[in-house]
Amino acid sequence: MDRTSRDRPPSARHTSRLSSRLSSSHSRNGHRAPQDNHSNSSLKSSRENRRQSKRTTRSNSDTSHSRRSSNGSKKTQPAERSGSGGNFARWTITVVMFLAIADLIVLWTSIDATIGDQNGDMPHQTGPEVGLHQLTEKRTTDIQFQLMNDIARKQQEQAKQEHEQAKQQRPKKRRTRSESDIRRIDEERRRRYVPIDKVKNVAKVNKVKNTDTFGVNEHIVKILTAANIKLDEELASQLPTWDDIVSMYGDKPIIHGLETCQTYRDTVVPADRMLGPAGIFNTGTNLLFELMKANCNIKEARTSTTHREPHRNGMRFQPPWGKHNPPSNYRDQHVAKFWGEGINQTAFFPVVMIKDFYHWAGSQCRHSYTTWWDHDEDRCPNLVNAYNHPSRTAVRFGRGTQYYDSILDLWNKYYQEWEEQTFPHLTTRYEDLLFHGEEVTKIACDCVGGAFTTNFAYVEGSAKENGLPIHNGANGLIKALLQYGKSANRLSGFTDRDRLYASKTLDSDLVNRYGYSAPPLPT
Repeated sequence: MDRTSRDRPPSARHTSRLSSRLSSSHSRNGHRAPQDNHSNSSLKSSRENRRQSKRTTRSNSDTSHSRRSSNGSKKTQPAERSGSGGNFARWTITVVMFLAIADLIVLWTSIDATIGDQNGDMPHQTGPEVGLHQLTEKRTTDIQFQLMNDIARKQQEQAKQEHEQAKQQRPKKRRTRSESDIRRIDEERRRRYVPIDKVKNVAKVNKVKNTDTFGVNEHIVKILTAANIKLDEELASQLPTWDDIVSMYGDKPIIHGLETCQTYRDTVVPADRMLGPAGIFNTGTNLLFELMKANCNIKEARTSTTHREPHRNGMRFQPPWGKHNPPSNYRDQHVAKFWGEGINQTAFFPVVMIKDFYHWAGSQCRHSYTTWWDHDEDRCPNLVNAYNHPSRTAVRFGRGTQYYDSILDLWNKYYQEWEEQTFPHLTTRYEDLLFHGEEVTKIACDCVGGAFTTNFAYVEGSAKENGLPIHNGANGLIKALLQYGKSANRLSGFTDRDRLYASKTLDSDLVNRYGYSAPPLPT
């Protein structure tokens, strides 16, 4: 399109276009309009210009569209990344703000403390400022204590290092003893050791003779005299008769395991021999230890390098695995806290104590030790409950707790286990130790090759009076004679249900082996 046609108004341009179309149609129909050469050339040029402008416009629009699409594709990925990063940042900021607000609320609540003078001199103060002050002081004090502890620990470590260094730098002196020094030391040891026959004990100071017996059997009088107890008419009226004692326990002590004594003496050298009590609670283990300690002496034990006792006579308080612990799971498998460390357990000779079950149940009611079952002062031993179900029993031994159907089941299984043991040991009755103490201790002392005293001393007072609360109220000799010498005390606390249960459950082999008699059944 030329400049002249662009400058004309649209109506004029439309008119010229219409005229040109009419002229062309007339020419096709054979009518040629009279036009000059100038107008024809201008029309052609205007058509060419319009075509050229359309092509240019289309190419420019395609180019710009391609550029925009390429730029848009380049910006899409960062935008997407920035969008996901922005979401994470916004969530992070939100969580942090929420936690900060929660901390402020907790802090405000915790420091809202009250400070006031304990004597009332200062007014009552409250508020977060007071709480902040307390919190600051507490943190300051904690930091100071921590610093002081660190300083003290460092000083101790430094002092220890200096001591070790000084000890290493110190020249070692090797001390040699001459034969005269060795003889002098042995002589001092012999002077410090006093034979047991020359030891003054309570039973030998102001020793009584009891010439007037007041009709008491001579055997009981001998027991009282050995314990240095003065017999009078009042005491004589309370003591049991010897016939009552014999009817319950026989006239001689019962000791099983004497065939193992020779085996023990053949396998253990005299210097390593040791003897001590074993048995369940309340069976006279402490009494046996006191009697053996006062009346038996293994002379070679004085120079032993494997064990050492207070009297240096080989008489020990308990086996190294614990005197109350069952032997199968504890001998050579457990070390007792007291008198157990560093002791050869196979060289120890135990004397096992057993007591009549009915008397033993009464002792458990008075001192249950580490045994628990359903009972109280009014219902004991309570072997079975009102529904005739056995009272389940728990016993804590050295390494844990074992459970039994009842305390009768405990008594049965404990001594059945001891009956199965084949290593050297003796088993005797508590009642024999009480009524035949001198004979029983002498047999046990001879069994391990010890020297028995020529002046037997019985332990008066409770063998358990050692200051321990668990032993308070234990029977002394007089109380023991009255308690275990009369058959009427044997069934104390037993109900008819208990007696029927015991008659059916008690191990008859153990009862017969140790000479105990079964009480009559309730009517």
